[in-house]
Amino acid sequence: MNAHTKSARLTLCLTFLILIAVIAAAVTLPWLTDWYICKTGRNKELRSVIMTVCYICLPAALAALYSLIRLLKNILDGEIFIHGNVLHLRLLSWYCAAVALITLAAGYFYLPFYLVGLAAVFFTLILRVIKNVFAAAIEIKTENELTV
Repeated sequence: MNAHTKSARLTLCLTFLILIAVIAAAVTLPWLTDWYICKTGRNKELRSVIMTVCYICLPAALAALYSLIRLLKNILDGEIFIHGNVLHLRLLSWYCAAVALITLAAGYFYLPFYLVGLAAVFFTLILRVIKNVFAAAIEIKTENELTV
């Protein structure tokens, strides 16, 4: 097993762990927000803001994890520079962009959401660059396959 296969397998395992953590956080979010409000002494109205934003972002997070899993499985199958991976990278970037818009808007009500939003914008940009690199690599690969 070469290094890139080990790395992809490790990343896939971590992605599944994060998926489980996201689902667990979604189930326990009411308790977690109550605990946070109690421990920090924040206004109780903040609970509904945090829960609303988290639950609105949840579908994008789950969809992003699914796309990441599909991308990693393709890589493990040796299918690296294919149009399907470009699609998964594009979807990942759009999911990050959606979370960025939601959390940046929510930052008006709770300032830490601005940090989450800025991080999501940063990840969106990185994913778009990687997607463009993959698309260019596919073009080069296609041209090389046509050359005798």
